[in-house]
Amino acid sequence: MKKYVLLSVIAVCTLVFSSCSKDEDGVSGVSEVSIIGAWNLTALEATDGKSDTNFDGTSIPATFNAMGKDFDTVVTFSEEPQIVTSEGSYTTVLTTTILGETSTEEEEGEDFFESDEWRLGGSILYFGTGEEEVGFAITDLTDSKISLRYTLDETLDIFGATTSVSATYNMTLTR
Repeated sequence: MKKYVLLSVIAVCTLVFSSCSKDEDGVSGVSEVSIIGAWNLTALEATDGKSDTNFDGTSIPATFNAMGKDFDTVVTFSEEPQIVTSEGSYTTVLTTTILGETSTEEEEGEDFFESDEWRLGGSILYFGTGEEEVGFAITDLTDSKISLRYTLDETLDIFGATTSVSATYNMTLTR
C-alpha cells in the first residue's frame, strides 16, 4: 500500500504542470523584453505539500516537500515565436511522510521545458496553450534574476482514488 500511495503523491506532483495558477501576487510592470533570453535554473522547490487520498473509503493523508540541487540547466525564452526550451539536468530530492513514515528519494531530471509556448499576462508567466496552460506568478524580476511561484490546490481522480493536493512551487532563474 505504501508504494501505491507514494506513486500517487509523485503522480500528483508531476500533474502540477497541467493546471492553471490563480496566483495574482506578482510584481508589476513586467515586460516581455525583460523575459527574453537565456536563464540558468538555480532553485526549484515544492513546499507545504499536503495530499489526502481517498481509496475505497480509506483516507490516506500525506505531506511532501521537494528541493532541487545540482543544477546544470539553461532555460531559453525566444521572442518570435514565443517558445521556451531548456537543456541540461538537475536533481530533485522528494521527502514524503505517509501514515507517519518518512522517506526521501532523489530523482534525476533533464530538459525542464522540452519546448513550449510562453506568454506574459500582467505579472503571470504562462507556459503551454489552452487547457494545458500553466501560470506562474512572477514574484521577483531584475536584470539578473526572475523568481516564479505556482500555488496548487485541487482535487484529482487518479487510479480510481480521489486525491486532494496543495503545495507551493517556487523556481528561480538567473543570468
